[in-house]
Amino acid sequence: MTEAPFGLPLHRLLPLDGMSAVLLGGYHGTWVPATEATQLTLDSASLGAGVLAALPADRCGLTETARVLRYLALQSAGQCGPCLNGLPRIAAAFTTLANPGPQGSTRTDVARWAGLVEGRGACHHPDGTVRLVRSALTTFAAELDAHASGFCTAPDRTPLLPVPQET
Repeated sequence: MTEAPFGLPLHRLLPLDGMSAVLLGGYHGTWVPATEATQLTLDSASLGAGVLAALPADRCGLTETARVLRYLALQSAGQCGPCLNGLPRIAAAFTTLANPGPQGSTRTDVARWAGLVEGRGACHHPDGTVRLVRSALTTFAAELDAHASGFCTAPDRTPLLPVPQET
């Protein structure tokens, strides 16, 4: 844990050389391309929970996002439609996107389902999850295209972001 003052450039807080993206605000935050993150300061970035994580260029942002989305879907109370049906469906579809190969309409489906889930939960858990989904679809658009063509540009598929083991 590091405490830093507002106004500090992110590149002084996180090493951004060799990074492809930065997760701002934790698992209900947003992915930002590293090139954009170099221009942000702690007061201009939406920090949410105050958690920052840099994704090395040799890691797959889609794989990391899919792991986090599965975790978030499993952590819901399951008391409303978005958490009971929407988040698990989005997480499963994002796992399809994270695996290189035919994608069909999965990318379009995820974007559409995100719109159906947003603002409809009994709490804001689905909204935070949708924020992460939308930012991943944008930030990792080139990787989505590569996966749809059958390959992943990231040589290291080892998990990076901490996600508790399923029990």
